[in-house]
Amino acid sequence: MELLRLAVAARWVGVHPGTLRLWANEGRVPVVWVGRERRFSREALDVLTGCPDVAGRREALYVRVSGTSGQESSLAAQEAEL
Repeated sequence: MELLRLAVAARWVGVHPGTLRLWANEGRVPVVWVGRERRFSREALDVLTGCPDVAGRREALYVRVSGTSGQESSLAAQEAEL
């Protein structure tokens, strides 16, 4: 279980840290205290947002070429690099 600090967890969920702190105080998201700091499990944040885990996420890649000479090889090189 990976635990995230408040600021990182808020970025992960896409809300202001104060909002995530409020949700934790209200019991809407579980929190683990490490010393005086709250930590949030990534799994709990995914449940909160309704997003699947990292294995279920998709990424889109965009490549393009300009000009007419060597477009195919340039495009293939960009795809290989990504």
